[in-house]
Amino acid sequence: MKYSEKELLIIWLDSFHEIDYKNKRALYELLLFKSDLKRTIETSKAEITAALGDAGYNVLYCSANGNYLKETLSKLEAAGEIAITAESELYPERLKEIPEPPLALYAKGNSELLKNEIFGIVGSRKSIPLSLSVAKDFSTELINGGFTLVTGTAEGVDSEVLKAGLSSGKVIAVSASGLNNIYPALNAGLIDKIAEKGLVISEQREDVKAMPFMFPVRNRIIAGLSVGTLIVSGRLKSGTMYTAGYAIDYGRDLFAVPYSVGIESGTGTNELIKNGAILADSPKDILSFYGIESKTEEETHFSDTEREIVSALKDSPLHIEKVAERLNKQVYEITSALTVLEIKGVVYKNGTNTYGLVRNREN
Repeated sequence: MKYSEKELLIIWLDSFHEIDYKNKRALYELLLFKSDLKRTIETSKAEITAALGDAGYNVLYCSANGNYLKETLSKLEAAGEIAITAESELYPERLKEIPEPPLALYAKGNSELLKNEIFGIVGSRKSIPLSLSVAKDFSTELINGGFTLVTGTAEGVDSEVLKAGLSSGKVIAVSASGLNNIYPALNAGLIDKIAEKGLVISEQREDVKAMPFMFPVRNRIIAGLSVGTLIVSGRLKSGTMYTAGYAIDYGRDLFAVPYSVGIESGTGTNELIKNGAILADSPKDILSFYGIESKTEEETHFSDTEREIVSALKDSPLHIEKVAERLNKQVYEITSALTVLEIKGVVYKNGTNTYGLVRNREN
């Protein structure tokens, strides 16, 4: 990977973990276009020391040489990563619009995905099974609609989004830690697959370990990359609410899945809807918002049970017990599948637990 002088300056500055974002930005402006880096640092000693202290100044001064930069680039290459800096052509314009955009994104995989129309999907690590199914179905439909998806690296909803994007490769995982220290470790294998078929990015250098404060900070990248974000699940106080907050602050479209009373992982999404988020109980709600025609029922992915239910209802509506009887199943075995089909907009339910196909419903 060949980097410009501006990019190399950012990569060099970003290698100092002990320097915070604000000071890195200030140093970049100070050192930009200076032909003699070490000399500029030396003549700006008072200013730099005031910001970083004597120790910080000394580290910066002693590292202002070609050998240090070469070693930094070698570590990046050895990790199989490239740096997409704020001066790179690949750096997303939408991300530049947010306050404090990352100086650099460290990436593995298909970095061209950053040029696509990106949509964020996030949710709770501890989601009910229905939420995971919803995440999978929404992800599949939005990818089919032309979006590249972005999410985190956690268990639960994040993992379902990533898995749904594997076949097409139109998915981006944003890690809070360096890409050599994926958190949680149990998802490292999944993230490796995403790096092969999609894209994995982080603003942290390759070996940086995850710290609690990094997760909400990471979430600004997910919201910043996205034209819109769907909150699939989340408690009132959770990481997903940080992502929602960023989306609101950035003026991006915010969607949320509604939940019944008493489901803890849905309290946050319901609150978002109360406060203006767009209710999304079907992928069509999002696709139609952007003027995208949703796939037909025949093009929609169904599980075996869902397909059997659709077949049972093809001629006329049936009570849930009659549906179960035709499928040779117990009622409890088909309840979640019926709910998912409702969310997909394939079946409707009336007040007597009778279900029918939406395509056959009389207006």
